[in-house]
Amino acid sequence: MPTTQELEAEIAALRATNAALQQAHEEQRRQLTQTASLLRAIAEFAPMVLYAKDLDGRFTLSNRLHATLLGRTPDQVVGKLESDLLDADVAAEIQQVMDEVLRTGTPSVSEFAIPIDDHERVFLEHIFPLRRAGDPDRNGNGIGGVAIDVTERKRAEDAVRVFEALVHHSPDGVLVRPNVPCEPMFCNPALRRILALPADASAEDAASLIVDIVPGTTEFLRLDGVRVDLELTMFAIPGAAGGRGAAATQVRDVTRLRNAIRERERQDEIIRQQQAELIAEMSAQLLPLAPGVLMLPLVGSLDESRSLHVREAVLDAIARHQARIIILDLTGLRAVDTTPAGRIIQLVEAVKLIGARTVLTGIQPAAAAALADHGLQVDDSLMVLGTLKEAVSATLATVAKKRWR
Repeated sequence: MPTTQELEAEIAALRATNAALQQAHEEQRRQLTQTASLLRAIAEFAPMVLYAKDLDGRFTLSNRLHATLLGRTPDQVVGKLESDLLDADVAAEIQQVMDEVLRTGTPSVSEFAIPIDDHERVFLEHIFPLRRAGDPDRNGNGIGGVAIDVTERKRAEDAVRVFEALVHHSPDGVLVRPNVPCEPMFCNPALRRILALPADASAEDAASLIVDIVPGTTEFLRLDGVRVDLELTMFAIPGAAGGRGAAATQVRDVTRLRNAIRERERQDEIIRQQQAELIAEMSAQLLPLAPGVLMLPLVGSLDESRSLHVREAVLDAIARHQARIIILDLTGLRAVDTTPAGRIIQLVEAVKLIGARTVLTGIQPAAAAALADHGLQVDDSLMVLGTLKEAVSATLATVAKKRWR
């Protein structure tokens, strides 16, 4: 039978063991409390939606982001059903996925479009059963969910799809050279067609043909021997961080446009020449006034080309009509400065050289000064009268009396 001392020693050992167990339990409780606090902090400030539900579908956990997106505080979310917080159709869609997870015990990853603040946002949601360690029920005791807002990513994906469709069907060629050397180049079907490349030619093949062409319009010899006019535009595509992500080249076949412009310019030049010839012809209309008398009214400007035409027409008419006198009416002539004055004097001298005489009329003050400064001399071969009426009367009277021989 144990002695009193042995019992006391055994009691002391039990007390020590109990104290150690209590200390270990207290340490474990403290660590669990610390871990729970840490997990709550992580859930509270995580940049993603975190929530949990019981088997009835009521929220047992809602982190700050989840509650904020719903326009509530976490305490206002806990205890609520999905249908209490969201549109009925959206809530039913989410509940259907959760029922399937509970039924199968298999996690699900789904996208949900949820209207928030009058804007639709897309969430990628991972829904999974909550099970305790060693729990034989594989369906768990509730539902957990983690969701990430992928709205911007979806918009970016939509934008990429639109870009790809536009580029693929664009009539202009497009070549994209990524800034990172190891990334592949891209070119659309139009670029292969413009450069006369096979349909399966690589973007590198296309790039090698236009690598030395500077932006602007240039003539290009295709592989099939056809010369075309290409218009190249180059621009940078910003990267995700705002840097230069790629260099793009837009290639447009402007052959038809350039040919149309050339043809239009050719037609315009023909029309200009025809108009110039018509104006010149109309501006040198010599009028026979009487046998041996011609009259030429000069109207408008007298440039070099028109001056030559007038002189040829006057000399030819004098010869054909065997004229002895020609009346030059300067009334309608614009701005007779030094150069036109010299041309008028040259015309008078040419008439004199073929044996005819000139009557000048309609000389304005400025024209008179210019003719005098340029050395116009009045002699037997030149008569100057003020008006056309005076010139015609005097000339006809002179011819009738045969005073000029």
